[in-house]
Amino acid sequence: MNVIEREEREEREEREEREERKEGKGRSKVSAQLTPRDFAALTWLLEQKAATLPQLTLLLGFLGEREISDRRGAQIVARWVSLGLVERTAIWHRKPAVVWPTSSGALLVGARRWKTPALGTLRHTLAVSEVRLRVCRPWNGRTWLTEAMLREVLAKQIRLPDGAFVEKTGEMTAVEVELSSHGRTRVRDAMTSLTAARDGDHDQFHHVLYLCAPETLFQCTQVRQELPDSIRSRVVVLPCPE
Repeated sequence: MNVIEREEREEREEREEREERKEGKGRSKVSAQLTPRDFAALTWLLEQKAATLPQLTLLLGFLGEREISDRRGAQIVARWVSLGLVERTAIWHRKPAVVWPTSSGALLVGARRWKTPALGTLRHTLAVSEVRLRVCRPWNGRTWLTEAMLREVLAKQIRLPDGAFVEKTGEMTAVEVELSSHGRTRVRDAMTSLTAARDGDHDQFHHVLYLCAPETLFQCTQVRQELPDSIRSRVVVLPCPE
């Protein structure tokens, strides 16, 4: 698709979205200005707590079943900002802007309470958002479980992973994103705890996937190698996507 065709398509999408917003007669003033895709994307953002502008652009393309340009993604997010639903901030020099819900935006899509993500863990939050986008594509049938969702299904003594994805077969894989070293003992305990999670007679996690930054990849690989065979076969260690 060439640039002209894409711009014409995006102009058409803008018109369609304006029409969809006009049809929201029974909704609040803000809700009436949002499309179903907006609601789906804002719900995803609430679940992940934060995402970069390029991540949201990719997500919006998935939800609309067709790729959109960076310009179009920025326009949609700018509309959310103008409605007071999200905050868009340039955190790091020469890095993409980061977006997170405001209290009003979180409330609109069902949150009972909302706390702005901590800056100290923001890189990790964004890394988990990237993993979810990479792992759960519309065409592969996978679903993602956030840490909060997993808290509802895991026993209290089991460590909560950063997330998990469920295959169409029902098999679930725990995901840990390791950007900084937490010590060999902690990594070993986490791997052991997650592989020990049970649901009756079955393992809750078919596999445990560790996605590591360069500075943690060697440590996690070594800890995995030291595990008993029955556990090691279910633990996968790979570089974290950027």
